[in-house]
Amino acid sequence: MIPYREPTHQELTVLRRIFDHWGIFDYVLDKAILVSEKKLNDSKIKEVCLTTKDNFNLISANASLSHTGMLIGHLRRRSFVPSMAGADLIARVGANYPFVTVNQAAEALVLYGRDIMYGSIVDFGNLDRNNTILIILDEHRVAIGLGINTVPIGRNMQILDKRIVIKTIMDAGHYLRDER
Repeated sequence: MIPYREPTHQELTVLRRIFDHWGIFDYVLDKAILVSEKKLNDSKIKEVCLTTKDNFNLISANASLSHTGMLIGHLRRRSFVPSMAGADLIARVGANYPFVTVNQAAEALVLYGRDIMYGSIVDFGNLDRNNTILIILDEHRVAIGLGINTVPIGRNMQILDKRIVIKTIMDAGHYLRDER
């Protein structure tokens, strides 16, 4: 049995909408999208991988998808959560995606899994709604994590500096902490 497959028509429609939301629709047009289903605690998680069309033709049943493609996120029903590799891809080639840029002190805290306070945010984009999954960037616009905003953030906000406005859901430091 092959551990991956091409997305169904419904999954492909959802993924195209999501890629458009994250601003990478044009980038993935010439790439092959593969889905791998995993079971975790009585629920199915669909891992979404991206590879080139040439690599897709070379993949055999024994080849690991991680050797030929990149895990860009997880699909659950109609929601998509990018992986750290997917967040990095979106930060490099995406356009008009939800993000926050944090200062150097907050960057260190995010890499340890801590949440972000309003006073640590240097720049942001597309965060006018609550509970939006966003990419956390450092001052050099490199993806360091994923988060979800707890309040809508806008240019005319009157928020106290000590209030947590972004919950960190995944960070680049996770890989280093779990290395042991």
